[in-house]
Amino acid sequence: MGGKKKQTKIDFHTGIVGIVPATQEALKQNEVDVLVRKTEKDSLVNFKKTLGSKLELDLKSDDSFPTDDEVFVFIVQYFAGNREYQRRDVDNMAKTILDVLCGRLYRDDSQVKTLLVSKKIEKRVPQDFAYIAVKKVGTRGDVDALKISGIERSVTLYQELKSKGVF
Repeated sequence: MGGKKKQTKIDFHTGIVGIVPATQEALKQNEVDVLVRKTEKDSLVNFKKTLGSKLELDLKSDDSFPTDDEVFVFIVQYFAGNREYQRRDVDNMAKTILDVLCGRLYRDDSQVKTLLVSKKIEKRVPQDFAYIAVKKVGTRGDVDALKISGIERSVTLYQELKSKGVF
């Protein structure tokens, strides 16, 4: 039978039109080699404000957030064109999103147990669009995506390397 594949239940998701601006290192050395906080670009400040307001509106009637549970965070940035797709780094986009989620969906960054970030060009999403999903996970549980992507393979490889005396 060709039924639909069962999707993993998530606890919250949202989307925002546009490209997630990159968060760079927060500190830089000044002329006398002292670390000082960098000023965020206006585009970054505006994006964080816009997404923060959207999250607060989306969560207005949901008292289950911010959670004290560990969470799985899934982010996909869709691009309308190849130029932006090629020049954007997923790690910098993830930092921007995580900065906005903290305090709204979870209380502390240490609660992010798993982070999956992707960038795509997809005909079915023909404009710049970011999708963000959060799933609460128990301290001993893992998400289907993590199981599929290689938790067991990583454990097996570790055990093989350990038994061979590699470390």
